[in-house]
Amino acid sequence: MAMSVLQIRLEEDLKNEVSALFDRLGMDIPTAVRIFFKRAVAERGLPFEVKEKKLSDDEIESDRLLVALRKAGEMAEKNGAADMTEEEIEAEIKAARAERRARKVRLLEDA
Repeated sequence: MAMSVLQIRLEEDLKNEVSALFDRLGMDIPTAVRIFFKRAVAERGLPFEVKEKKLSDDEIESDRLLVALRKAGEMAEKNGAADMTEEEIEAEIKAARAERRARKVRLLEDA
């Protein structure tokens, strides 16, 4: 049967760890990969269950914070505020608050 070469990239630490594991099992990495592929074909899918990791409350909160930061960055880019300095941002906030106070005063005067 014709053979072909499969090349993959992975972290060196992982390669060393899995190589040591397979050595203890009496096989090399190519043999283990062939076993994996044969089982996947026989089962018509991965030969083990794949589940999403259950996140801890801290991890969930971290994910929420990252999503919020990403959205804030996108909004800053969209609104042209991404390149603003801290002083410029503070000045805009101060101006917006002053405008809001002035609007309230005008509403009270008109009432």
